[in-house]
Amino acid sequence: MFSINKELEAAKAARATLNTLSITTPKTAISATLRNANAAAVRNLGKGGALNEARVNVGIAISNLIDGSPTLERVDKAKAAELAAAKA
Repeated sequence: MFSINKELEAAKAARATLNTLSITTPKTAISATLRNANAAAVRNLGKGGALNEARVNVGIAISNLIDGSPTLERVDKAKAAELAAAKA
């Protein structure tokens, strides 16, 4: 399990990556950052609370980016999930 501070650091790094992400960005350039953010979100699901739904949505959106091509739809969904998580 990640500490909440580590999860926050990973989320900030993912946000910075997502803000510069486009459909032409090579997967190798974003993979490590997004995998770390995904791991932090998924591993902290057991902590419960209001953030769980946001963690699930972020985990799914990031997994879709990691596992497939960064299409415009996937990039937009990841950005929306991250934004919703930041508000939670």
